[in-house]
Amino acid sequence: MRTKLLFLSLVLSTSSLFAQQDSSSATSKTGMHETQTLFKNNKVRGGFGGPIFSWSQANGKTGYGAGGGGGVVMDRFFVGLFGMGETFDRVNVGQDQLVLGYGGLWLGYTIPSHKLLHLYTSMKIGGGGIGITNFNDDWEFDEDLNDVVLVAVPEAGLELNVARWFRMSGSIGYRFVDGFEGWGNYKKNDLNAPVYSLTFRFGWFK
Repeated sequence: MRTKLLFLSLVLSTSSLFAQQDSSSATSKTGMHETQTLFKNNKVRGGFGGPIFSWSQANGKTGYGAGGGGGVVMDRFFVGLFGMGETFDRVNVGQDQLVLGYGGLWLGYTIPSHKLLHLYTSMKIGGGGIGITNFNDDWEFDEDLNDVVLVAVPEAGLELNVARWFRMSGSIGYRFVDGFEGWGNYKKNDLNAPVYSLTFRFGWFK
């Protein structure tokens, strides 16, 4: 599992690096070597924030997620932070249910972003925890289960430029969860599953 997450991170980082490198030699007009950086040629083009909604299946049940995030837009790339909370069954107050909360780094790439409809890709990777709650007592969690997890969600889809300040995307991804030991009918790998997401980005897109 950790090997898969490391591979995904390396692929994304390597793609970003080669996308920003100039084909010519990295030298200045004075002949001195310039320091190469990941986002050397990118300019800040805006920023955004907004809600994220997701749907998935685990152990034959439909799960629902909600959260949000925000970031800085640099040409076709964006980088920011996110947070998500997910359940793995229809919410039933008074009944113990499995819940997942996680957050961390959010990287994305859109091309060609000036077109009305264009490609949208992103990678969410972060840490969090899995617990049990019955949605009573202000969402108090059962102390019997408190697994610390690492979560990665690569995704791809289409994004629509609704307005200059509003973009909406629909995407399909896969959720990798490392650290879950299982609970009840849920096995340790049951949370590794396809995820369908709807993302709203409100902000400034130059």
